[in-house]
Amino acid sequence: MGQKKYEGYVGAPYNFVGLSDRVYKKDKLQPINVIEKERKSGTITYEITAKTPIFIDNGESEFYKDCYGQYAIPGSTIRGLVRSNVQILSCSSVKDDIQDGHLMYRHVASGLYKETYNHVLGNGTAEIPLPSGKKLHMSVLKNVKAGYIRNVGKHRYVIMKTSLDSIREEMGEMNYYVLSERKIMESGYEGFEHLKTLDLQNLDGEFELHYDKYRRIHYIGTKNDEYKPYYKEVSYQVNGKDKVSAIDGPGKYDKKGYLFSSGYMQEKKALYLIPEIDEKKEGIPIPEEDIDNFRRDYESRKNQVEAVSKTFFKLPENGRTKPVFYIRLGGKLYFGFTPRLRVFYDHKISDGLKGDQGKVCLDYSNLLFGFSNETGGYKSRISFMDARVETNHGEADEQSVILGSPKPTSYLDYLEAPNGQDAVSYNEDFLLRGIKQYWLKRDIVKGTVGKNQKVASHLYPLDAGVRFNGKIRFNNVTEEELGMLLWGLLLEENSQQNIGKGKPYGYGRISVELKELAFLDNDALYNGNSLCLQPYKPEKGTKIYKKFIQMAKDDMTCFVGSDIMNVPQIRDFLDMKDPEKIPPNSRTRYMSLDQNKKEYQKRNAKKIRLPSVDDVIKGNPIMCEDRGGESYGGNTKQYMKRDKDNKRQPGKKNTKYSGSKKQSGRGKYEDQGINPMADALERYGKGK
Repeated sequence: MGQKKYEGYVGAPYNFVGLSDRVYKKDKLQPINVIEKERKSGTITYEITAKTPIFIDNGESEFYKDCYGQYAIPGSTIRGLVRSNVQILSCSSVKDDIQDGHLMYRHVASGLYKETYNHVLGNGTAEIPLPSGKKLHMSVLKNVKAGYIRNVGKHRYVIMKTSLDSIREEMGEMNYYVLSERKIMESGYEGFEHLKTLDLQNLDGEFELHYDKYRRIHYIGTKNDEYKPYYKEVSYQVNGKDKVSAIDGPGKYDKKGYLFSSGYMQEKKALYLIPEIDEKKEGIPIPEEDIDNFRRDYESRKNQVEAVSKTFFKLPENGRTKPVFYIRLGGKLYFGFTPRLRVFYDHKISDGLKGDQGKVCLDYSNLLFGFSNETGGYKSRISFMDARVETNHGEADEQSVILGSPKPTSYLDYLEAPNGQDAVSYNEDFLLRGIKQYWLKRDIVKGTVGKNQKVASHLYPLDAGVRFNGKIRFNNVTEEELGMLLWGLLLEENSQQNIGKGKPYGYGRISVELKELAFLDNDALYNGNSLCLQPYKPEKGTKIYKKFIQMAKDDMTCFVGSDIMNVPQIRDFLDMKDPEKIPPNSRTRYMSLDQNKKEYQKRNAKKIRLPSVDDVIKGNPIMCEDRGGESYGGNTKQYMKRDKDNKRQPGKKNTKYSGSKKQSGRGKYEDQGINPMADALERYGKGK
């Protein structure tokens, strides 16, 4: 297999600056309270000019204001920007900045680790003997059990078992009932009248019959826009052990449990019936680390998840209990609020750090900004004050955009293989690609919200041209450390940066200019013979700052053994901040999820990594492995065989039917050997 040009689009509003294998580090800490003449203390006064409209969120979707009610950029925001820059420029460790833990993933239809995911779930087929002597082949998740997750203290949770250990042996661990919403509707709700009081996923009970290119049958219903996932206490009865025959409110039937509907799906609209808790059975403690990982995963998907429901996918609190699905496999415990739950990757994020990056070091970043970890701590020697607006400012019109949150699970973006494979994930040896940086944009890119109002962010930016003045205090730093601080603030002479909310759409592109560099006069300050009212002495001419920056660069050149400006990750970083090298928006936009373009889906199918910084700037073609006639959309032979076994033939598409045979024209399909109501699962349900 060779390389060929990929004709589709692969890109993002961001890219990654690589991590250095070696980390610059000092031998010892400088005492905070010891003043040395060769060290510097003073202030840096700077000015920020917005080159595009800028929005600094105060946490309540309004522009941040300081204690005087003036528009400002918080000192913490500037600090975060400068610290990230310093980490890159000084080859510092990022160990302390990683929210370490096991990420989670879910591969329902496709993906690099679909087989691994299906193995964890026990995705397979169960052979169920029927009274007629035939066998029913059912798709089941043999490792997935249902239970109840209970909060028993701060960060402490247990999974309580149900009164039913399994439905039947052929289904493995499965101890819950799966009910087809479609079939309940089409039966006229016989035995299930109570469900009419609940919000079902389908609106009207009518479904369109579709055949895909593999001749598989699909039933497409009308989405109920009022539907929300839920779990409701019910009573029920069963015929035998494995078939629910009726459901009603609590108290109607002798069996108790919860009816569980986990989220809208276009097809396979299923309801799950989970038997009641058996309090006599010992609960399963959930490790605190797994709870932390689950919460971190939830926060990374918060916008999308809470657009569906504010509470359904959250862990219970204050001693409460709610239904849950879980898996115990290979000494690991997985849990979630849908049978096809998200599972933990094998490796932690920090496992992808190489060389000294996996260690906490006395590097430039830690020495300047301080640190606190299990080994101790060190106070920061620099402080950032708010940068307050200094000019008359105009307020731009409200803008609505869709902002994606960081998704480290996007392995084609965030990870690289140590030995050159096409793609790797957190389930095998991998390397973190680097520090994420957003591309500069020449102009604002208008975002399209469409039907996604629930997850849209609303910006109230200030117009381009607005200026902010800020100040940084530094204490007892070396000349090289001062130079690194200045370099991290200003970058190169013509550099621009981005800050605030809306960076993927071009908001917050700024330039930073030094206005004054002043040093503390220790002799005048501590001279008891005179009163010193002006201890800070401004340097004559601001160009002196270049001397200190060059000292920092020389220090780094000595460390890496070659010109620091030629180190690949430094060059990539500064190229991304160069306004003369801003790529066209067409190379730095989000990929489309639209059903027509399917850019994201096609890229994932071919496992194409995000292009490098240099490739994006130069507009180099995207190359991928030439896999010949390999199919990426699924196993075609498998589906063809299944259709043959089921003796299904292509019929007329987009045929609506509901409960009435006459209305639906189901008799016509039966004449062709197609009986949508008499498929295997229905035969099983009716005991045929």
